[in-house]
Amino acid sequence: MKKSLSLAAILLTAVTINAQIAVTCAEAVAAMPAQSGSETEEVYLVTGYVTNSDGTISPSRTDVTIYQQKFYMDDEKGTKKTLQGYWCNLPGNEALNVGDKITLKGKILNYNNTPEIKNGDVAILERATEKIDTIEVDVCEALEEGESLQLGDYTHDVFAVSGRIKGTDAANNYGRHTFKMACDAKTFISYNCKGEDGLELSKGDSVVVTGKLYNYNGIIEISNGTVKLIEKNTEPERIYKVNVSEAIEIAMALGKNEKTDDRYAITGFVSAINTEYSASFHNISFYMSDDMENPTTDFIAYRVIVTEDEAAKVVTGAKVTVIAALQHYYREGYNETPELELIETTAGGTILFWGNIADCKINILNKNEMIIGSGNTTISLPEPPFIEDFTFVGWDVVAGHLADGITIQATYSYNGIATSAPSEVSVQGNPVQKLIRNGNIYILIDNSTYSIQGQELK
Repeated sequence: MKKSLSLAAILLTAVTINAQIAVTCAEAVAAMPAQSGSETEEVYLVTGYVTNSDGTISPSRTDVTIYQQKFYMDDEKGTKKTLQGYWCNLPGNEALNVGDKITLKGKILNYNNTPEIKNGDVAILERATEKIDTIEVDVCEALEEGESLQLGDYTHDVFAVSGRIKGTDAANNYGRHTFKMACDAKTFISYNCKGEDGLELSKGDSVVVTGKLYNYNGIIEISNGTVKLIEKNTEPERIYKVNVSEAIEIAMALGKNEKTDDRYAITGFVSAINTEYSASFHNISFYMSDDMENPTTDFIAYRVIVTEDEAAKVVTGAKVTVIAALQHYYREGYNETPELELIETTAGGTILFWGNIADCKINILNKNEMIIGSGNTTISLPEPPFIEDFTFVGWDVVAGHLADGITIQATYSYNGIATSAPSEVSVQGNPVQKLIRNGNIYILIDNSTYSIQGQELK
């Protein structure tokens, strides 16, 4: 009588080369540990075909001379995603293409019941001969093409998608950009796309995003592609002034994990530090509250960009204005990890510090000073605002042919010898808000428009 071999026995009889177990993709899946988060002790050498990838390669964070890529494999050519190679080491600096025959060496990991080899080593056995085109489309055409994909699939061809940025750009410290573009009510996402060094993007900019289209749970995006600026948006961005309670109300009205397209200037007090200053990333996270008599931790200013000196001023009780978009963050609970729901700013916001008027020059910015006109038009300078205890010195420009969108500033000197001005300051008889930014003091008048370091406040 013949004995039938168990699956474990079959795996043990697989060819072993230098303590590497040579297997097919299907056998690799069978060897995956049962417990999520566990990996095999043995090293496997898996042979198969690349069936799905966005085609993006990136230098390893531990060795920039090694390029890595994410992809899926199967034992046959097609679109079946049997085994994932997660940021695996390439033999050179050219990306794998769908249809390439490869071997992937590494330990098999159970990642949330998905079999994968993380940071494994790739060897290319045979290159696919099929040509990959780059197709130029607008956002509407990209969405139509992407919606034909199955969930989790990429297109075979590369697309260059043209459009304008709908909301804010969430750029990280690695020069990668995440933002929305739109076609009517539908949204297209550029996720973690690489731009030129020093690239700054903002709402309304015209861009081209290049990469393979990806259907991520019904959201069409290009992930880990490239982004190129075509034309800067010249219209000033409007930033809305709110207090902490109003910011919470706006963010709570968003769906889970949604962000506002507009940015807000949220004014309140630092009620507690959430995450200390990071010298590597130059940011800090803290809680904000409207009232320090009853401080709350319902709102987080998340990863606000600051210098080391500015971080030292972010202390409990300090009054600040944070300029950023708002988001409603949500994470479902799993295993023993509880669900998490947060109301916060998006990462990368800027901060303004409030303080008393000191004995120094004051930059006054109000609605009369936002001069929008033709470069061929002669513009008269407005009358300077009256400020108690201060004398008008002069404007920083002269009347005449002024460029479009120019902002002019009035300089004042203090009429006394005291080290600080009176605690209450008024402009033309009306109480005003005042804040300090990089050693300059700004007077903010309600219902007016301002431009502070290129950021417009209303």
